[in-house]
Amino acid sequence: MSRSSSSQASSTTTTNINNVLDGGAIRDSFDFASGIADEAFDSVDGAIDLAEGVTQGAIDANSDLARAALNSNENVIEEAFDQYGNVTSDAFEMNQNLVNAALDKFQAQNNRSLDALAGLQGTQASNNYKLLDGIQKTIRNDNSGGASEVLENQKYLYFAMAAMLIVLLILFNQKVS
Repeated sequence: MSRSSSSQASSTTTTNINNVLDGGAIRDSFDFASGIADEAFDSVDGAIDLAEGVTQGAIDANSDLARAALNSNENVIEEAFDQYGNVTSDAFEMNQNLVNAALDKFQAQNNRSLDALAGLQGTQASNNYKLLDGIQKTIRNDNSGGASEVLENQKYLYFAMAAMLIVLLILFNQKVS
């Protein structure tokens, strides 16, 4: 039974479609669609023409504006380069002055450092001399068993006695004369 019910629905649908096709409804719908499409294309053509005119006007206006902006930028860039040249020259001159002042101060400090170093070297040389003299005396004293120090002291004693003798002789000669 279900087969016969399905067959009847299918044949009814086919009959309805054939009736519509035979009645010219499709041709009328295609003619109507063709008319709507022609009007749509005409509208699109009109819109394209209008957009073309507006676009051309915008391009012309934008071109003029771009030329004006480029001319203005050219003037600004020229002025900027002129100012940059002046600022750069001033900066180099100020930097040269600063470097010269720094070099002068560095030279003065260097001279003071060299003077201090020379003083330290002199002091070190004097200390080294005293140290070496002390080492020599110690070595002589060790080698002589202490006799060199006694002899050194006796030498000063003899010099002192000779000086006293000379003074006494001078005094004695003055009293006698």
